[in-house]
Amino acid sequence: MRVEVINGLLGVGKTTFLLSLLEQKDPGEKTAVLVNEFGEIGIDGDILSGQGADVVELPNGCICCSLNSDLRNQIRFIAETFNPDRLIIEPTGIATIKNIMGVLKSLSLERYIEDVGVTVVLDAAGFSEITSQNPGFVANQVKSANRVIINKCDLAAAGEIENITNYVRNINPSARILRAIYGKITDDDYTPEELAGNIGVPGDHDHPDLDHDHPDHGHEHEIPLKKFEQFSGSSKGNFDLEKLRRFFKKVQKGKFGPVDRAKGIFLSDSAQWVRIDLASREIAETVVNGNYQLSKLIVIGTDLHKNKLKEEFKKCLSVKTEE
Repeated sequence: MRVEVINGLLGVGKTTFLLSLLEQKDPGEKTAVLVNEFGEIGIDGDILSGQGADVVELPNGCICCSLNSDLRNQIRFIAETFNPDRLIIEPTGIATIKNIMGVLKSLSLERYIEDVGVTVVLDAAGFSEITSQNPGFVANQVKSANRVIINKCDLAAAGEIENITNYVRNINPSARILRAIYGKITDDDYTPEELAGNIGVPGDHDHPDLDHDHPDHGHEHEIPLKKFEQFSGSSKGNFDLEKLRRFFKKVQKGKFGPVDRAKGIFLSDSAQWVRIDLASREIAETVVNGNYQLSKLIVIGTDLHKNKLKEEFKKCLSVKTEE
């Protein structure tokens, strides 16, 4: 099977791009998706389900660290159970590409994997700030990529797309650079077949610096400088949408500590499922089609006030809900 890694920091739009990728895939091609969430519960797996692919979740950590063996086992499980033509891996936003590639190139998986491609998604709106905070991490992601997606182009400041393009070309001249708005490619010279096919041309990107023979924590200089923590919550009840909006506004303003990313899917009073995202300091709300078992919330940041988050999240439940 071909393996494609969709990489990028927290909140850059990896899942949204992946949804677009699945919408344009060849219906005759069997696709599986492996999603790794930093939180204790999975949300992206729910969102991606029903898109014509077998979705497997690997929550509660970073697949480049303590979950190395879990990642190996899950890839083996997917290969033997689903036998896909194509496996797309969406790692958590703090995963280092060197360690992911190390797992994918391990001898125990050699008989399952034909080719590995890497796409990195960049946030055009927050690129300068993200790069200044995590220079080595972003550079290593870009250096590894067959394709770089500059997402959220509609939110970028004047001249920023050109700056990002020059940054990428300086680090990785051979990478294919594409622009996107809400995960959808806007370049005139791309074709749906390009998105639906291999992320990279087989054999055109050997990743010479991605040697996998390292100790478990030999990548510490490459991880984001922040020491992230997470809060996760879930409920079977219905939620008051106005209360949720006020809750996310408080999260946005830092009332529960410095937050880099927050997201959730919630069953509203009107029996609609709603997805709310906080990324790049902006809140987005969309109605989603689906029938999920639980409403879920993940908040990722530093020095989080978890007890306060738990208390305020519970207050967002509808008064009609009996816990």
